[in-house]
Amino acid sequence: MKYSVFEYRDYKKYVTDTLENRSETSRGERSRLAEALQCHTAYVSQVLNGSPHFSLEQADRINQFFGHNKEQSLYFLLIVQHSRAGTASLKKVFDDQIQNIIERQYNLKNRLEFKKTLSVADQALFYSSWHYGAIHVLVSVPGCHTERGISDYLGLPIERVSEILSFLSSIGLVKKESGGRYEIGTTHIHLGADSPNIAKHHSNWRIRGIQSLDQPLPNDLHYSSVVTVSEEDAPKIRACLVKAIEEIRKTIKGSKDEGAYCYLIDFFNLKSKI
Repeated sequence: MKYSVFEYRDYKKYVTDTLENRSETSRGERSRLAEALQCHTAYVSQVLNGSPHFSLEQADRINQFFGHNKEQSLYFLLIVQHSRAGTASLKKVFDDQIQNIIERQYNLKNRLEFKKTLSVADQALFYSSWHYGAIHVLVSVPGCHTERGISDYLGLPIERVSEILSFLSSIGLVKKESGGRYEIGTTHIHLGADSPNIAKHHSNWRIRGIQSLDQPLPNDLHYSSVVTVSEEDAPKIRACLVKAIEEIRKTIKGSKDEGAYCYLIDFFNLKSKI
């Protein structure tokens, strides 16, 4: 099964396949699309299974519903217009524009296949929000191999999820399989303690930790304590925390991917550095 809008010339087949595969189950996707188009579900089925066509205004709403980026949106509008065109000469106009975009995408794909490390700009975007890291790991969790599954799990708009998955795919952190399912990619990312993004990375997840206090879940644990200790014991406490991290990492390595969690450990001196 084809997996990208750029692999389709028939926009109805693309919409049908995407509705079936963007969720773990296809139930309800046509209803959601109908709601976005402000029409009845029966009309959506009539168009997808018959001769009527969506209007360009409806095609634009479909772009928003699927979370298409700028290039995907342009391509989708072109294949809709191609289907709606009433003359061979007009179809030829759209054919040429469609082919130009396909060639651009082919060249881009070839360049990205050799991209194994992240550029400074890519790292800056990845660490601009906790959304990127969360979605990166979530694609390995059952029920979260699709845009809809991730959207429901994190409570994020599907347009945001689609945008981030597109970026993660472009840098190799995830890969899009047939049927619109996502898997972990071949590119790896590591952030050193000397990275200019390290402060942003830590602050992103601590802000998310604060947000979790408002909606605690059964396995959540939050503990804060301010203490005084001797200068001799402070390194011992730090060593205990480092050992705990090592033990946690061992457990994570052998654990099944069934849910996404975040753990934060802070131990620092309150003395001002000013």
